Amino acid sequence: MVPGAVRMDGVTLDYRLYHDRAVTMRETMMNLFNRRTTTEHFRALDGVTLHVGPGESVGLVGPNGAGKSTVLKILAGIYRPTSGTASSCGRIASLLDLGVGFHPDLTGEENLMLNGALLGLGRSEMMELVPGIAEFAQLTRFMDTPVKYYSNGMFMRLGFSLATAVDPDILLIDEVLAVGDAAFQEKCYRRIWDFRERGRTIIFVSHDMKAVSRLCRRVVWLGEGRIVRDGEPGEVLSGYLENSQRRHSGQDSSPREWGSREVWFDSVTIRNGSGTPARTFRKGEVLVVDALVKSRMPGPVDGIVFGFSLHRSDGEKIIGTNNLEMNQPLLTVDGSSRTSIRIQLEVEEPGSYLLGIALTDPRASRDYHWQDFFYPVTLLEERRDPPLRLAEAVWKQE
Repeated sequence: MVPGAVRMDGVTLDYRLYHDRAVTMRETMMNLFNRRTTTEHFRALDGVTLHVGPGESVGLVGPNGAGKSTVLKILAGIYRPTSGTASSCGRIASLLDLGVGFHPDLTGEENLMLNGALLGLGRSEMMELVPGIAEFAQLTRFMDTPVKYYSNGMFMRLGFSLATAVDPDILLIDEVLAVGDAAFQEKCYRRIWDFRERGRTIIFVSHDMKAVSRLCRRVVWLGEGRIVRDGEPGEVLSGYLENSQRRHSGQDSSPREWGSREVWFDSVTIRNGSGTPARTFRKGEVLVVDALVKSRMPGPVDGIVFGFSLHRSDGEKIIGTNNLEMNQPLLTVDGSSRTSIRIQLEVEEPGSYLLGIALTDPRASRDYHWQDFFYPVTLLEERRDPPLRLAEAVWKQE
């Protein structure tokens, strides 16, 4: 293989999902004698074959759960396929989770040196790169500050700048270009564009069809772990968007929940900023998810990711994030714990939405408790007077 080439041949990846997982010897013996099934397999990728040549820029599109991020993680060496083969040639830079691997107590410069060593770069090489990384991230004044004092935007800018400064042969990007303000985002696009023009291989995952069209000369549409279509961006994206519209129009958005329940939501109340239970929120009001979380695990359970998502009434996901993505403290639960999320929304489209929440541990691939489409909320714009203005009215008789 030549540098920049990527191959996946018949790749399948299965996850093991745990349900009612036993945490005591008694539960284990009861499950054994009762022959209770406590696990199932979920197929994230199903026989994917993908060949990318050096210098190609390829976009991966598809609905949530289609397997896009899984493809990138296999190529980055994070996951190993259950069957099939995946290979690449050359240095890989992965923009999967910006800033993952940064130690909060180390300064910006110390984190750069540490991550450079992990990428195989020598100290002298990194010393030459650090000033450029700091300048691009607009963090020159803060390189001697521990990153635990960085804002979320500073943290993500540093991660992007580091990942793109090592001159890779292959660049893997997963939904991370919405970094910083508009000017910095444009700098990100220019840097990615420069990689493409210099003949580097780019594989880009995004739900932003404009960004995919802008950066990619080939698009692969994934659905349920399989390749649906592979070809020119205009043709593939138009087919995907048409299919997506049909799917959303008939999507089941009824409340559902699942998970192992080792850690679970015992009670959840939706409140406004003053602490009053509410389901209707006007522009500028804070939406608070107040939850009592309990655990049946012995001892404290740490590293818990608490996430939320908002969906239109037809099930289409609009917003979704969690404390890990937002660089916020992860939860620790010892028996029970009261926790909350304060959500400030900019309402661009007033209407009825469905709120979902989840407790997970991605390090151990555990889904503790999911509540999807569970809490209906109404988001209102500020009242305007007059609420309507006449643009034009035409009468015609023949």
